[in-house]
This record gives sequence, structure tokens and C-alpha cells, in this order.
Amino acid sequence: MTLDNWLIIVGMVALLGVSLALISVALGRFIGLQIGAGRVALALLVGLALQFVFETQVVWGSEHHSLLLLSLQFGILVLVTMLFLVVSELVVPQGSLPPVGQWPKEVRGAWARFRRTRTLLGVAGRRGLNPLSARTRAAFRRHPDGQAQQVRLALQEGGVTFVKLGQVLSTRADLLPAPYLRELAQLQQQVAPAPWSEIQDVLESELEGPLEQFFADFDPEPLAAASIGQVHRAVLRNGQRVVAKVQRPGIRPVVERDLDIAERLGQMLETRTDWGRKMGTAALTASFADALREELDFTVEARNMTALERAMEAHPPAQRLTVPQHEPALTTPRVLVMQELDGVTLSDGGAVAELTIDGRARAARQIFTSVLRQITVDGVFHADPHPGNIMLLRDGNLGLIDMGSVGRIDRELQAGLQQIILAVEYAEPQQLTDALLQTLGRPEHLDEPRLRRALGRFIVTRLQQGERADIAMFSDLLQIVTAHGLHVPAELAAAFRAIATLEGTLALLDPGFDIVAEARQVASAQLKEELAPQNVRRALERELVAALPMLRRLPRHVDQLASALGEGRLSVNVRLFSDARDQAVVGEWLRQVLLAFLAAVLGLIAVGLLALPGGPRLSDALTLYQLLAYNAGLVSTIMVLRVLFVLFRR
Repeated sequence: MTLDNWLIIVGMVALLGVSLALISVALGRFIGLQIGAGRVALALLVGLALQFVFETQVVWGSEHHSLLLLSLQFGILVLVTMLFLVVSELVVPQGSLPPVGQWPKEVRGAWARFRRTRTLLGVAGRRGLNPLSARTRAAFRRHPDGQAQQVRLALQEGGVTFVKLGQVLSTRADLLPAPYLRELAQLQQQVAPAPWSEIQDVLESELEGPLEQFFADFDPEPLAAASIGQVHRAVLRNGQRVVAKVQRPGIRPVVERDLDIAERLGQMLETRTDWGRKMGTAALTASFADALREELDFTVEARNMTALERAMEAHPPAQRLTVPQHEPALTTPRVLVMQELDGVTLSDGGAVAELTIDGRARAARQIFTSVLRQITVDGVFHADPHPGNIMLLRDGNLGLIDMGSVGRIDRELQAGLQQIILAVEYAEPQQLTDALLQTLGRPEHLDEPRLRRALGRFIVTRLQQGERADIAMFSDLLQIVTAHGLHVPAELAAAFRAIATLEGTLALLDPGFDIVAEARQVASAQLKEELAPQNVRRALERELVAALPMLRRLPRHVDQLASALGEGRLSVNVRLFSDARDQAVVGEWLRQVLLAFLAAVLGLIAVGLLALPGGPRLSDALTLYQLLAYNAGLVSTIMVLRVLFVLFRR
């Protein structure tokens, strides 16, 4: 072997070592990435493979070797490796892949998602519901009733997660037209109870002991069975009668898998469709997933029961509903043991029929005022007050059960909702516009006069022509709001959903119940209560405590301002790019522009060198001018890749 060959081998080894150090450190900083060792190794293998092809075809195939070719070989290795890293980062960003040790689990999960997704796509295909198809969108517009029915049937076939999603959507009048709301409102879950042996295993596993250790008696026949859990009567060892809510075995992995698919679908629809972006399908499915995951944890429901129980303590007796107390020692994420309320639910038609007309009207008013006070005063409310979750107790009171779905609303939204109700009561378009903008925020390109005119037409057509006000009126109001680009917060949407659900419950008790008129009276009463001297005093004290630090500093600031004005030192200084973030943005753009300019100059130099004839020959097919041109082109390409990568990542 000649000396030149030995030099080439040594050079290649050195080239590989230097390349490893350069690409893992300098190149990572140059691109702006923290590159993992596995990705660097894979990129180097690709770069070495292409560099080896160049070496065998150009270097080894020539009778003349030159160490100057090492620079070109090095440039090819760096360019190919960097190109691989940039493309792989754009396709599979850092952190998107799990550690290698988790790959088997991830592969199994991906295969399960694939099979479930294929099943769901089969259901959607049979129902003609491809959301990306133009034919489907046209059918939605031409035949809304027929398509709405197909949506409902598809959700039913999809299982528990998608049935619950349909139930949530059935009250979102701000998102869906009336035909879909009517169909989705029919979604019900007819679920067979789980075998007693499986329920007993869950109980003993969660409570960490045999049932006899905690209960004097436990009825194996369920009192009720739903998709997530079922309820059994039991007696504690101290003789107290309770009910135990037990999560169905194996339900969590099924729901988690379907929620993962639903969230991915929501993100895809928001990315690829205009109506998905308008509806905010990604945020909608994420909010739904969070709520359903809370329902899977019975300790959350236990906390909800405690919060509602404390809220009821402040209610007037005529608005108070009974909330069962739970047993903390017997409550786990999959088991909830609570006090048994002695009565029947409103879904039992016989119990409702036994009430007098006055009794029905009184019960309807008590339920409505209590839920509305929960929303507008307490800030914590039962979000699913359907007839099956409200009980007529033997002592004549009313009770709430199933606190798995409880909404929370902050004081700012509470005040805004009260202002909206009062604006509807006074039928003032400007007041209603101000209340909506204060509550929902002001979009950047809002046409406020157009919104005010739309609200004026709404008031004239729905409030001043003798039409009976109902929850559909609020649905029309929400459609006006969304049509003008205002975004309804999820908390407020949950409150409207609770009121919409409550309307059906009230219609069962008192078909003539005027929900809007009653809401006006409640809002007026609450306003009078807030204006009572003792409440005004407390409100002023709270505001004074919050403003006290500013008031203490105010005299000193006024004195400094007056002195500066009297001495002629008062000035206003406005500096461009005084914010460090602005400086960083401008500096980064200048760096990218300079890098692009240098890349263009090097590219032109490379083209000019390639156009030069002659020059010292380094091999049979390569001259010195060509070598310099290729190296300049490589550096130029690397710079361009850096600029493009930064732009694409933004």
C-alpha cells in the first residue's frame, strides 16, 4: 500500500472523528437544536454512505490523489448530515418520539389506535360522514335533518366516549344548527350492568380488603348502570344506609384510547378544514377530554360534592337543594361511597304525577333558582341537571345526585352573565352589546355598529313582540355572537349547557315555566341584594384594601409630577426597540438576512469558479477551480439550510 493510500485512510479516520465532534456540537448550535446522539449517529451513517460513493467514484477512480480533496469529502459529509438533520427535524421534531425503551409499548398503542380508528372510519363511511369530503359538506347543507340523524347514529355506534361527546355538543347552540341539536339531544346510553364478580373485584381491590370489613350488607343487584359506572345499595357497619358508585372494569383504557383519537381528530379538522377552525375543534375536544377524564376519577366527584354542599349552606331555604355527603375513608378513584337519599328521581313519571300543580311549580322554581344562583353567585354549579340527577325526597325536599360533571365560573364571568341577563330584561341593544363585549372580549376586527344592529333586531323580534322567551332565544343570541367573531369561553358554554339541560327538566315539572322571566326576577333580586347597605359596605372594603397600596403612593407621585412640571423637567421619552424582546426579534432577523446574503455571495462565487476554464488539475476529472467552487457551494448550501430551517420552525 502506497504512502498516499495510508494518508487517505488516516485522513478518513480523522475526518470521521472531527465530523462527530463538529456535527454533535457546532452543527447543533448552528441549526439551533439540541440534537440527540441517536439522530446524529443515523445522520452520520447517511452522510458517510454518500461520501463513500463520492470517494469511490471520484477519488479512488483517479490515478492522482490529493489531500485537497479531503476538504470536499468533509463538505459533502457535513452537508448531507445537516440536510438529513434539518429534514428529520421538520418531519419528526425533537421530543416527538419516545425513548427507545418505550418503543414496544408505543408500537402496541399505535396498533390499537390504528385498529380503533379503522373501525370508527368504517362507521363514518357507512353513514356517509367523511368530514374532509366535499360531497359530505354539500350533503350537510342540502339535507341537514338526514345528515344530523346519521351523525347521531354514528356516535352511538362509536361507543361511550363519542356518545358523551354528542351529549355535550347537543347543547352547543353556538356551534351547531338546530337539526343537529335536536338529534344529538336524543343520545341515550342503554348499558347492561357488569357481572357482580367483576364489580366485587374492583371494590375489594380499591378498598384493600373484603367487603365484610367495611359493609354490613351490600346488594349485588345494581340500582342503576351507566357507561362509566354502576350504583349499588349498601349498609355500613354502623348501620348507615349508603350507595356505592363503582367504575366499570376496563373502562379507563377504552376511554383513554378513544379520547386520544378524538383529540387527534379535533386537531386534524382544525388544521385542514375551515369549519373546524371556526368551531375551534381542537380546543373543543381537549376541553371535552379533560372533563371526561375528571369523570373517570371519583375523587374529583367527591370534591365536587363537598363544594356544592358548602355552596348550598349559603342559599336561602327556598333555593336549597340537598347534596349527599360522601365517606372519605371509602372513596378512591374507582369507588365512591355516599349517603343514600330517600326518594325517587324526576325521571320516574309516577312520582311527578303525584305532585299537585302548585307543588310542581314550586319545585321547578326551587330547582331553577338554585342552579342559577350556583352559576351567578357561588361559581360552582351542577353541569348536568337532567331529570335523572334530581330527586324528589320523602321529606318534601329536592336533592342533587351524580356530581361527576360540575362546572366552575369565576367572578368576572359571573358579573358579565348577570349584566347580560339584566340587559335582556331592559331590552337595550347598547347595554347588551357592552355586556357581551365585557364578558366575551373584543375581537381585533370587530364591526361594533353591525353587532349592535344585529342585537337590536334580535331584541325587537324576540323580546318586544309577545313571543314566549325560552332557551332557544339564548341559542339565537349565541349564534349572533359567534357570527361576529366573539368567542364563548368554555366555562360560560358549560353554564349555558346546564341551563339548556335544566329547561327540559323544568318542562317535565311545569310545561308553562318561563325560564327567562324567572331568570330576570332572580337577577333583579340578586342586584338588590348586592345593593343592600351591608353588602355595599363589604364590597367597598374589599376594593379599598386592594387600592390602598396605590393610594399610599399617589401623593408622592403627584408631588414629583408637579415639581417636574414647575421646573420644566417634565418630558415624554419614547424609544424604539426599548423592549429586549423587540431587540431580540430584530437581531435574529438581521442575522438571518446577513446569512442569506453571504450564502448568495458564496453561491455566485461558486458559479463563477465553475465557469472559469483551465486551472491546476487535482485529478482526472477535477481542477482546483472546481474544488474551490464545490466547497463554496457546500458552505452556501449549509447557510441556506440554516436560514430555511429557522423560517420553517417559526
